[in-house]
Amino acid sequence: MKKGTLLLLALVLAALLYRPAGAEASPQTRRQSGDLYRKLNSLQEIIGLVNENYVDPVDWDEVMQGAFDGLLESLDPHSSYIPKEQFEAINEQFVGKFQGIGIEFDVLDDWITIIAPVAGSPSEQVGLRPGDRIVAINGESAYKFSSSKVMQTLRGPKGSSVDLTLRRPGLEKDFDVTIIRDDIPIYSVLAAFMLDARTGYVLISRFSGTTAEEVEEALDKLEAQGMTQLLLDLRNNGGGYLEKAVEILDKFIAVKDTLVFTRGRQPSMNQVHLAQRAGTHPNYPIIVLINRGSASASEIVAGGLQDLDRALVVGETSFGKGLVQRQWRLSDGSALRVTVGRYYTPSGRLIQRPYKNGTQQYYQDLFSRSTNPAIRDSLLATLPRYQTRAGRVVYGGGGIFPDVPIGMDVELSPLTISMINRTDRLFFRYAEVLAAEHQGRYRDVEMFLEKFRLGAAERERLSAWIEAQDEQVDRKTLAKDWAFIENQIARQVAGLLWDRQALYRVWLEKDNQAQKALTLFGEARALAGV
Repeated sequence: MKKGTLLLLALVLAALLYRPAGAEASPQTRRQSGDLYRKLNSLQEIIGLVNENYVDPVDWDEVMQGAFDGLLESLDPHSSYIPKEQFEAINEQFVGKFQGIGIEFDVLDDWITIIAPVAGSPSEQVGLRPGDRIVAINGESAYKFSSSKVMQTLRGPKGSSVDLTLRRPGLEKDFDVTIIRDDIPIYSVLAAFMLDARTGYVLISRFSGTTAEEVEEALDKLEAQGMTQLLLDLRNNGGGYLEKAVEILDKFIAVKDTLVFTRGRQPSMNQVHLAQRAGTHPNYPIIVLINRGSASASEIVAGGLQDLDRALVVGETSFGKGLVQRQWRLSDGSALRVTVGRYYTPSGRLIQRPYKNGTQQYYQDLFSRSTNPAIRDSLLATLPRYQTRAGRVVYGGGGIFPDVPIGMDVELSPLTISMINRTDRLFFRYAEVLAAEHQGRYRDVEMFLEKFRLGAAERERLSAWIEAQDEQVDRKTLAKDWAFIENQIARQVAGLLWDRQALYRVWLEKDNQAQKALTLFGEARALAGV
């Protein structure tokens, strides 16, 4: 048997039976410790017998991975074991930066295609554009590079250089650039712009180490442009650091009230987070957009703003992830993430959805939620009721229930969905064709929104183009879903002509949840008392 396996068992036993010096174990604790010790003895016996007698040699890395996953899955859906090779990639999402050249890319037609240079990165500074193809790296052909090989090749220590050969649509010859690698920020705020003369829009994708600073910068910019009401988009925001959610809440709360509190088995987990700054931004109306992909820290922000009557919450019921995880780095470089507490909103609502029926049912329930008003009303009648600070009724039972429920009004055919989800990014590639044709036609994004249209003739042209890629086209399906497909292509064209901000600006024009939210600022204004 591997020494590592025996060492792990010893460490698990020591950790589970540990108690602080001077602490007296209760009879129940001593009884549980004895039961655990016997179970660990049995586990060690099983491992020894399997190791010596199983018909084939045992891959203990794989077996123990399964054992770890099974142990933690029996606790709750969010406690997890993170192998060493996955730890850095996961941690990188929240640290806020890595070192490299700074591009979003995909491998299309076997070539590395730049989707967008990261703002402020070395790639942007040397003039890389969406649609550029990297055909060679340091003199070596980049044809058929895998995504993992791209990252291994382009990432590297700050100050080191990499030579790229690029192929740009509209240019006859390839050209070379040398890029000096640097720290590359991973942005949390994907978009921040004015929707009209007074409405600002901020899209937050995660709560990472830099989120509070990014949001502050975005708000300052929009307020300088005349923002007097804010649409805060937390849809599909899977969460992140609790502390950053608290910092975001604190920017909008003008009284020293509870923002969120936690409860756990250990006394150290019984914490109350209070507003400290007395609101650093004006008391303008706020609407928060959420959906079933809004989880954890994003639910803390939405629930806090709702409970404290600071924002109107619009959209779908959020995910319902209200478990506090603590992470321990293990000696082999892997990590253990264990639930140590639960989140509660200021009114006392538990954010976490029930998970007693197992992990599989837990996730299936998320996608079986109905947006039918009658079904939703019958569900709310069964849920515990709470009150906001102003006496408005809000509901518990898991997740944040919006003040104004709005489902995503998109019913697409399976064929269209498959086209959207294709790894070769069919619509993006067609948008590249259109972007080259429309270069220089529009003064700005507003002019693009006013004049860019794709009619029946363009739909037929797209059909012919898809067929030229050796793909089949159902023209009736294309016509049925054309409004959505047209927006898909238009926003990619805008992103190619300008930047990611332009892409989101065009996207919002056909986003029924956002468009409905814009009609509700009267209610948000009454809530804010302005």
